[in-house]
Amino acid sequence: MKFIQYKKVIGLVLAAAFASTVTVGMATASPHEGEKGKKAHHFKMIDTNGDGKISVEEHADAAAERFSKMDINGDGFVSKKEMRKHYKKMKKKHEKSCNKS
Repeated sequence: MKFIQYKKVIGLVLAAAFASTVTVGMATASPHEGEKGKKAHHFKMIDTNGDGKISVEEHADAAAERFSKMDINGDGFVSKKEMRKHYKKMKKKHEKSCNKS
């Protein structure tokens, strides 16, 4: 694969992983905590050592975890179909948590 194409693929993968990280964080926060509460919850999920800061390693670990959840067939790539399926799942999870209260 050409270097420029490789950079584009890596960029898309990182963007997808980051978007998934944000989506999961929002979906797992209580819908009634308000925006500030969601952000705090999301931050705590990524700040695994609890030092009040997110390191590059912590962010990369969170992104890799989310990526692996989206990579349903485990081939190391996320297709559009896999991404859509993941977002549908997260949306359902979020809607379910909103309807509990």
